[in-house]
Amino acid sequence: MTAFTIMNMSMQEEDHLPDLAVQAFRNAFKHASQSSTVVYAKNHQLLKQLPTGEISVIKDISTAYTSISAQHHVLKRKKKQAIV
Repeated sequence: MTAFTIMNMSMQEEDHLPDLAVQAFRNAFKHASQSSTVVYAKNHQLLKQLPTGEISVIKDISTAYTSISAQHHVLKRKKKQAIV
């Protein structure tokens, strides 16, 4: 069973939430990489880091990235039809 608690925060505290999330992820990644082997992507390469700190390149994944051209579309709502 999951319980949700309502947190009352000020606007300033809410502004810090993304920074705290990034910091928490960095700490978790650092802890995971010190205790076991981790595989991650960096600079268009798939890397494997051992707990000893040794990093090896598994695969070049630069061809997996595609650039998407920005297209501006006007979105229109469909007209609702009355049901009689």
